[in-house]
Amino acid sequence: MKLLSDGYFTLDKSFLVFGKYQGTKYKAALKPLLVRTEKENIIVDTGVGTLPPNYQKFHEVTRNREEELTYSLKKNGLRPEDITIVVNTHLHFDHCGNNRLFRNSKFLVQTDEIRYAYFPDRFMRVSYLRPFFDVEGDYLPVRGRYEIEDGVEVLPTPGHTIGHQSLVVKWKGRNVIYAGDAAPLPENIEKRNITGMIYNGTDGLESIDMLRRIRNAFYIYSHDNEQLSMNL
Repeated sequence: MKLLSDGYFTLDKSFLVFGKYQGTKYKAALKPLLVRTEKENIIVDTGVGTLPPNYQKFHEVTRNREEELTYSLKKNGLRPEDITIVVNTHLHFDHCGNNRLFRNSKFLVQTDEIRYAYFPDRFMRVSYLRPFFDVEGDYLPVRGRYEIEDGVEVLPTPGHTIGHQSLVVKWKGRNVIYAGDAAPLPENIEKRNITGMIYNGTDGLESIDMLRRIRNAFYIYSHDNEQLSMNL
């Protein structure tokens, strides 16, 4: 299991923590997770890819060659076509921006998320870029918990979006939790702070509390720019 990279992008930090950091520009990490099992090569989230020009005005993407997702895969002996399952925690543009690379993959996404992404409410419309998720590929819509295989499970963690999900992997005696944007920064878990960009705040807090109750947890925070590798 390895954290990969798709570089960084800037956003107002208040999107990540409700009621704080308004006007603070934050360089958010983009770090898909690679999980290799006996049967599957799984990638969780695919980063931001190349944003359209009207988005580049608001979000500066920075990455050197070694921070490109394809380079990260290559360092682990894989090409995009070797990935068999893509788990998108949700379909906001910074989590599915490279989905088009994975032509041999099944895309595992909550049913509610897929439906909402095509027809989002006006306040969420800017977060969904249809060309990023409406790609050729085999979508595997799931409802609720889903075990990919023994020790690798998707958990619904709605709130940030209607169909957000997180991944839990049993590894080295720990429950490694790829939180996605249920908890993009450590303080979301540590202080029970929901995200500022939120579909349903009550659900978001319940999801944080559910993740906090998992024993022997090691959390991966989707945008924390200090946690760039897994030290377990």
